[in-house]
Amino acid sequence: MSLAASLHGNAGQLADPLVALLLAADRLAQNALMGGHGRRRSGVGEDFWQYRPYQPQQDTLRAIDHRRSGKSDGYFVRQQEWRTAQSLQIWVDSARSMQFSSQTTPSKFQQAGVLALALAIAAEKAGEKVGLATTGLPPARGRKQIFRLADAFLKPGLEEYTTALEPVFLPNARALFISDFLGDLDPLKLALSKAVDAGINGVILQVLDPAEVEFPYRGRAVFQSPLKRLQHDSLQAADLRAQYLQRLAARRDGLANLAKDAGWQLINYVSNANPISALLQLHKALGQEGRRG
Repeated sequence: MSLAASLHGNAGQLADPLVALLLAADRLAQNALMGGHGRRRSGVGEDFWQYRPYQPQQDTLRAIDHRRSGKSDGYFVRQQEWRTAQSLQIWVDSARSMQFSSQTTPSKFQQAGVLALALAIAAEKAGEKVGLATTGLPPARGRKQIFRLADAFLKPGLEEYTTALEPVFLPNARALFISDFLGDLDPLKLALSKAVDAGINGVILQVLDPAEVEFPYRGRAVFQSPLKRLQHDSLQAADLRAQYLQRLAARRDGLANLAKDAGWQLINYVSNANPISALLQLHKALGQEGRRG
């Protein structure tokens, strides 16, 4: 039975937000696997985690998997290293800053949850164990685990910004951290230091609202922190744009450097962008991390 069929059969026993998240994530995972057009995407599918395109600069001709390559127009190489990297651990920031949404755009927290769960669904279908990077839900397989993850990704936090990130890594796991990373970066620095000590590779996904990327404000505007602890009243908001964008670029550069120093990768995602593209970016990046590990 598919996840969607299971959801419809148990809809009366599940909360509406949980059903909505599970269906959205399952649909996203299926669209990524099928290329969004009802056709199986080359190099993705049942072997979502196990193959990558042949790269002449780093692969020998002997490395080509001709059985897999015969199913499509390109050449593919089996990623043997993924046989030992069987766990994917995910952290989704639940702080209040992630609840921000401009206009009708889904909140950063909503989009982060859908992406995280879609990735978990695809990984679980490929035989991976999936779970949280923090305590409470260690990696496991099965539909019940996907339901548990969905429930975890729906619970908002109480803090304005994350003040603690304490991962518990399993050996040979890969990790994904998702947040806007607009608050203090010390929790991330400590978590990455722990990842380095444990030999864990992974990806940082920064999710921002389009308004946070473009700063479209003009005229008078009141800017408030998530819990309204800080407030700034500007008569000419447009005058703040250049300085804001400069600070945002500096923050992104800082994140990129933190990721690089830890042997991780940084992916930037805007919450109104195509989630299929983001999911495939995550797949590619985590695949590369698996090869490094």
